[in-house]
Amino acid sequence: MRVSPLRSRLAAAALASTNGNVRRVELAWGAAISAEWAYFVALGVFAYHAGGASAVGLAGLIRLLPAGLVAPSAASLGDRIPRERLLVGAALLGSVAYAGSAVAAFAGSEAGVYACAAFVGISSTLIRPTLQALLPSLTPSPEELVAANAATSTVESLGTLVGPLVAGVLVEQARVGVTFAVAAAALAVGVVLLLRVHTQGPAAGRAASRGGPVSAWRTVVQHPGAPVVVTLMVAQAFVRGCLNVLIVVAAFRLLDGGGGTVGLLTAAIGAGGVIGAIVSSTYHGGRLARVFALSLVGWGLPIALVAPSPQLLAALVLLGIVGAANSVEDVSGFTLLQRAIRDDALSGVLGLIWGAAMGALALGSIATPLLVRELGARSAFVLVGFLLPVLTIAGFRRMRALDDLAAPTRQQLLVDEVPMFAPLSLAAKERLATKLLPIDVPAGETIVRAGEVGDRFYLVDSGTVRIGLQEGEKQSGAGDYFGEIALLRDVPRTATVTAAAATRLYALERADFLAAVTGHTLAEAAAQGVVGERLAAGQAVSS
Repeated sequence: MRVSPLRSRLAAAALASTNGNVRRVELAWGAAISAEWAYFVALGVFAYHAGGASAVGLAGLIRLLPAGLVAPSAASLGDRIPRERLLVGAALLGSVAYAGSAVAAFAGSEAGVYACAAFVGISSTLIRPTLQALLPSLTPSPEELVAANAATSTVESLGTLVGPLVAGVLVEQARVGVTFAVAAAALAVGVVLLLRVHTQGPAAGRAASRGGPVSAWRTVVQHPGAPVVVTLMVAQAFVRGCLNVLIVVAAFRLLDGGGGTVGLLTAAIGAGGVIGAIVSSTYHGGRLARVFALSLVGWGLPIALVAPSPQLLAALVLLGIVGAANSVEDVSGFTLLQRAIRDDALSGVLGLIWGAAMGALALGSIATPLLVRELGARSAFVLVGFLLPVLTIAGFRRMRALDDLAAPTRQQLLVDEVPMFAPLSLAAKERLATKLLPIDVPAGETIVRAGEVGDRFYLVDSGTVRIGLQEGEKQSGAGDYFGEIALLRDVPRTATVTAAAATRLYALERADFLAAVTGHTLAEAAAQGVVGERLAAGQAVSS
């Protein structure tokens, strides 16, 4: 991890403001997460008044368990259909479910509110993994992917702050049904924004397996360290489910508050999350496993410390630390997986994680009332708080292997150095890198000959090539490339290229090159610019 100046700390916000697709996705995410947390506060207050802590746990179970069962398979659709369309469908489902909750609440139907809560859970569980799987197709570099993840975490933290505060005011001054209606309207705005999100280039993930959660888990276990990271993410979700109930219990029992206090405590997590997300925007992709581990320790210990000092100010500060750790955990953990898991399996893997997480949230929600009843509220805080630090220490050595796996390959680094590929998304560049064919050429051997049909694009990995031009010879070395003019202009080679020394090349077949470049407006413009400059300079090497 490298900490950069304040300008780098604002990298996430800068990215969201300059990349139109990312900006629209993040604004829609802000609407979704604000609506979700406003709904969560209102549902918790509704359930507590209906049946106490046990009813809060039951509401959590109803909201989350169906999501845990349905979401893994549903999210894997993002490996077979355009992810932006799946995101629209998930948001639309959520908006309708929020509206249904409002109608049921105004009608006094407890069963109706709980039934709609199940659809809310499915929607929210689909939105997050689909969004995270989409981001590599909207960002052109690993640094911008980290920044986009940090932007997502920042927006989530702001939503976790704003949503509960608004809900706290509404449940105190109006009715719970009003809060549900406001959530529905907010997510409807998100749907409109998502309708304008479009990726360029070949669709991602069409070759993915249709095996659902089983196939996704097989993909996870193929990556050393990934199973530990996934397991800890699910454990963190269990703790979050416990905390959701403990916050309500603390507000009413330990702090002698009400629905407004529930909103305030929940908002403290969001406030801390904003700080954590800003710090996360400084990460450049190194040692993220260590950052991930530290964030999980920071997630658990403050919860344990709430018990000895049940004062509102202390609780707010400690929950703020939890929120900061949550942002850091999200950015580091999901960036690790996005960089390590191949793009055509990413939706399935993230769907598996969020489906399991929703199940864990549900278990945490239903288990916590039992802990409170059997051990007392303070002991429940301590027990829940120590769970994540213990599990993290146990799995730390194995999760570090994922850092090496997430590092870019030599092929990816070569692709990154080609100007015409720069506008491509990170996912597109990684797919392109997997199609590169290594070729070892001995000194003196001809690579391409003038007059031949152009069938490949070449990248020089090591060694030196000699290029025969009309005005003489030119030499090119590592990082250079040739062959694009013949492919883009559909003309024969106009120069002969020979290995001046033993040379390692990577070749990209004509179809793969043209699909990548001509399928992206900015990449094609950059490629034509390169061709124009070379032709103007008389460098016919690339043809």
